Amino acid sequence: MILYIYIKNYIGAISKSILDRINNKLRESTGSNQWKSTSSVIDWYKRIPNKSKMSFIKFDIVNFYPSISEELLKDALSWAGNLTDITKDEIGTIMHCRKSFLFHNGEAWVKKENSDFDVGMGGLDSAEVCELVGLFLLNQMEVVIPQELLGLYRDDGLGATDLPGPALDRLRKEIIRVFQRNGLKITVETGMRVTDFLDITLNLENGSFRPYRKDNKPPTYIHKDSNHPPHIKKELPKMISKRISQLSSSKEVFEAEAPVYNAALKNSGYTEGLQYNDVRAQHSRRTRKRKITWFNPPWNDAVATNVASKFLQLLDKYFPKNSPLHKIFNRNTVKVSYSCMPNMASTISSHNKFVLGMNPAPAEGGCNCRSGADQCALNGRCLTSSLVYKCIVSTEKEHKEYIGLTANTFKQRYTAHKASFKHQNQAHHTALSNYIWNLKSNDTPFSASWSIMKQASTYSKETMNCQLCLTEKTLISLADRSTSLNKRSEIMGKCRHRDKWLLKHR
Repeated sequence: MILYIYIKNYIGAISKSILDRINNKLRESTGSNQWKSTSSVIDWYKRIPNKSKMSFIKFDIVNFYPSISEELLKDALSWAGNLTDITKDEIGTIMHCRKSFLFHNGEAWVKKENSDFDVGMGGLDSAEVCELVGLFLLNQMEVVIPQELLGLYRDDGLGATDLPGPALDRLRKEIIRVFQRNGLKITVETGMRVTDFLDITLNLENGSFRPYRKDNKPPTYIHKDSNHPPHIKKELPKMISKRISQLSSSKEVFEAEAPVYNAALKNSGYTEGLQYNDVRAQHSRRTRKRKITWFNPPWNDAVATNVASKFLQLLDKYFPKNSPLHKIFNRNTVKVSYSCMPNMASTISSHNKFVLGMNPAPAEGGCNCRSGADQCALNGRCLTSSLVYKCIVSTEKEHKEYIGLTANTFKQRYTAHKASFKHQNQAHHTALSNYIWNLKSNDTPFSASWSIMKQASTYSKETMNCQLCLTEKTLISLADRSTSLNKRSEIMGKCRHRDKWLLKHR
């Protein structure tokens, strides 16, 4: 099994905030078309003049995230620094978050150039880094293509031009050279009158646009009888109608596309059909931004209690208008929205991943005691590792039990116990050694017997838990309190086997 670990750098949340501010300022000052959604692409497409004389240029940056080099990011930050204020500390934070570590079977992998710089997909600020580099590239591209005829969405770019064949080919080569100077590779398509981009199809021949799906499979939606919040099922046809209307240039295009989606809705138990909404005739309402705290209880059809209503009633009761905290906790600042639980497929999948990722309990070991297995403290099994053991200390009047664990062999742990029994300065190392020294101080004869209670695997990166520690805590909690030497506080103890996977120990 090959295992890769990616650890998110949570300083990335700070870097994301910094980059958001920088990118917003750059888009405002440069006017470059860096698209954030399909609607912004449609707005750009509508503004293209003389569409009938134009053709599309579409390009895709190959492996954009991992291809961003440290030098390219520094160049982008240097360029951005000329247009907005960026402090050295902010640059340091952004660059620090680019340090990534990849582990394979417990060993750290490094790049060929021995660099730990990387823009990891899934990083908290990776998308914002790509936006910054994208704006930097757009600025260079606008030298060869007019700004109003060029745009970029992450690693997908689209432009329009009226150049003829030979000039169009020279433009294609110049675009490639721009990216090559920045250490990037791209694929370019030119001369297209109709093209697919994101989730729309754009047509320069007639100026229309329509929804686009990458495969020919019909869409699927949640069933009307599924265990989802009622308002989601109720609003689903309206949401689909609104989306398809936004992606359709006219009512005729909408009506041509609607049958596929109507059939998908019917298969999911809905009787409502799609209705065309003229989004151009609608005016967006001005909304005032508030700091909203959301409470998202999971929805279940079997629960009869109106959890949302009860929660809001508690809010009114404990934070009335005369409360000093009412301005923070009220119905305008705290909202409720039901969340959906994972479906059965994802639940089974996550369970299978958990089980497959668990390390099997190690097999019992043998014995290498010099006096032979007959004199072994564990009856010839002292080389067994990853186990929970029990020691029974018996006297004439009573017997006490101690439960412990070891990820190493029992013999190594037993040697440490014997040392704590022998040297008084180690008397308080464990509850067992403390009890043994109390018996010695009272000259009470005793005997100790050892046994294996259970074997279990230690901390695993796949399952993110330690079966060995959990097993010990379970056995301690089930032990007879009148005879147990273990303390209740041991149940709350932190797993010590996890520490070896921390970066500071690498």
